[in-house]
Parts: sequence; C-alpha cells; structure tokens
Amino acid sequence: MDIAVIGSGMSGLAAARILKDAGHNITIFEALPGRGMDSHSTEFEGGLIDAPLRVMNPHLWNNTLSLAAYLGIKTFPVRTYMACSWLFEDKTETWLTTTRSRIGNFPIINNRKGIQQYGWRLVKGMLQLKTAIAKFFKSKDQDITLAEFINRNDIEEVFWHGAVMPVLYTICTCNPKTIGEWPAKPLLVFLRQLTDGDALLRIQGGTPALVNKLVEGINIVSGSAITSVKEDGEKVLVANAQGQTTEFDRVVVATPTTKIEEFLNAEQFAEDIALLRKFKFEQGDLVIHTDQTVMPPKRKDWAVLSYMMDRKFTKQQFTVWLNSIEPSLVGKTPVFQTWRPVTPIDPKKIISTVVLTRAVVDSDTVALNKELQLRHKSQNRKVFYCGSWSCDGLPILESAVTSAMHIAEIFGAPLPFVGLKPQVEVAPQLGY
Repeated sequence: MDIAVIGSGMSGLAAARILKDAGHNITIFEALPGRGMDSHSTEFEGGLIDAPLRVMNPHLWNNTLSLAAYLGIKTFPVRTYMACSWLFEDKTETWLTTTRSRIGNFPIINNRKGIQQYGWRLVKGMLQLKTAIAKFFKSKDQDITLAEFINRNDIEEVFWHGAVMPVLYTICTCNPKTIGEWPAKPLLVFLRQLTDGDALLRIQGGTPALVNKLVEGINIVSGSAITSVKEDGEKVLVANAQGQTTEFDRVVVATPTTKIEEFLNAEQFAEDIALLRKFKFEQGDLVIHTDQTVMPPKRKDWAVLSYMMDRKFTKQQFTVWLNSIEPSLVGKTPVFQTWRPVTPIDPKKIISTVVLTRAVVDSDTVALNKELQLRHKSQNRKVFYCGSWSCDGLPILESAVTSAMHIAEIFGAPLPFVGLKPQVEVAPQLGY
C-alpha cells in the first residue's frame, strides 16, 4: 500500500521503518525543515549536542535498543554518577555525590558529608523502597497513582525527594504534581530496574545516527506542514502547505494530538478529534548552555547528573553535563543541558533553548488509550494515530517505539527486531 506518515518524531520514524521493511511504499511528511527526531541536535566546537540527550537502560528501553540493533547501530555503556546540592542558601552546598561500583554498577556514596549526614537515611530509604515495591507487585491493587503509593508507604524523605524524585524528573521531564498523578506501576517498574544496577547505553553518533538509519530508503518531505487529511472513497487525500495533494491508501498520524485539528477533516473525523482532544500535554524549556553555576561549586563534585533543590523540596532543577556522556565533546568547553532552570542562566552563555512537549499520563489517559486501540481495529479504518502519548509506559522514547509496534500489528507487518540484543562496544574515553 501507499502509506503517508505525518510527523518524523520517534514514533513516526519507527512506524515508517517497520512498514517500509514490510514492503509498503512510505512517504513521511514533516513540518520542520529537517527531521523532527533530531531537529534540535546541534554542533558545538566540532562535537555533537543531542537535545534532549538520550541514554537508555537495556531493559526499560528494550524495543528501542532492539530496533537500533536491527538497524546495525552500535551502543556504548555510560556510568551515570550524580550530585545533589542545596539551593537558595548563603552558598550552594553539595550534600551528596555518588559513583558506580565497577562490578554490578551499583550507586555508591563517595563524599564524606553524604556518608556522615545522610548515609544511613539514604540506605534506609533504599531498603524501604525495595520493600514497598516488592509489596506492590504482590498486591492485587496495582491501579494506583504514584502519589497514592507514597502515601501508603513510609519512605525516608531525603532519599525519596532528594534522590528518587530527581531521577523521575530526568526521565519524565514534567512537574512533580504531574508525576504524582502517573500510574504507579510503570514508574515502579522503572525504579526497580534502576536500583538493580544495569549500566545505561548511548547510541554511537547520537540521535542523528539513529534517524539516518530509520529514514534510509524512505521518501521524506521536509518543511511540509500538512493542511488537510480527507477520505475520498477508498483513498485518503493528503494536502500540504506547498499546495500538493497526494492520494494514499492509509495514513499514520504521528504528531502530538494538539496538532490534529490543524489538518484532519472536521466532519469526517469528528469522533476521533473529540477523543484526541482529551489527551493532555505539558511543555518546558530545556536550556543548552555553558554556565557552570548550575553545577556543584567544587569541580571534584561535578557529576553526569547534577540535581539542585531547596531543603523543603519545593523547587528543583536538574542538569546533564554533556561532556561526560558524549565522546565528541571530550576536551571541549564544559557544556550543559538544564531542564526548567530555577536559577538564572547567563544569557551570553546560552547556546539554544528547546521547548519540549510531553504527554501527561494519568488514569484518564489509560482509559483513552484503550478506546483508541479499539477504534483502530474498526473495519475499513484508513487513518491511524501513533505517538508516545498513545502508550502508558515509561520511558517516553520507548513508548514511541511501542506505539509504532501497535500500528505494525494492525497492518500485519512483521517485527524482525524484537528480542535482538543491543550491540555494545567498549566505552570510549569520556570526560569525567
């Protein structure tokens, strides 16, 4: 069949690749000048900045890394040290730094203050969390939110709010209230896997390397916002801002649902639009910069992940030190990504600011997704919807690939990458 894929984020690219390899003729439409998935990637002093930076746990990003292996893309392990600092005091105080054990990759406190003042509280919190998670997965009541899970369990505050929640901010990139409303199960699966000590993997060449393989041999029409999608008998007519109208047998819409009313025929797709309107999204700024004030005051305390918060845990920000993760940035000027900064960033040191849109996941979206998947299976269906928002899991990139797999199932397309192990090579020399 001739199939149009609207949007070149991860879900659209994965769906396009799977359907192309199943023998369909695919055309990708992208409103941006390049590809949506790596549109924010940029060069810095001859090195690569991914925005956002992507590192993946091999279990939690199973489908994503399997797809990369199928495409022949290699990965390398990274060791994610972290530092936590108190903000909004006379001076910024780093109260915790960690490293990773060489065997097992388990987090280890490696600063005296962290051990003396908080060590026992962090160990206690870890044990409490492991016990609470084990109890949760043995129970029959697993349809609760993360906030309800916390209210039902006594977990050391400094451990939970100072060490666990910052990690969830990193992955979910949404505000604390939103994270509290997430279904607890996927988040607890994530935390259980994370505390088991698996190394994280990064794709060699970053996001552009993955995108290049995903679009190989596929026609992609960039700088081409879609203005109309309309069914016409057995075909679907797709019109773009360049004034071109093309006939397709099927269409896969892989954009945030906030965009669909810009092009879906309001009369033909009234029921779909009413459903898709109910999905909620959040936006936030990811600032890429060279301002070192977002890091611990002492260089020896710098870590891959730097978390800053007030003592009441009402304000927080996290920063990724890119040179410690990306080989092409080793030896370059220290460069950082800070999500929703609460401390001022020197405007002269800002490289770019990227607005990220994230789907809100709660009990309502779980029900909406079930209804959407049922609708996809209706007879004579020609237009389908795909995106990280259409899955309830975590992480977001993995949800995007999983949503593409749901589309493949509808089309009867094989999934030859499922079960493939990531191709892991020796880690390059990194900057930490």
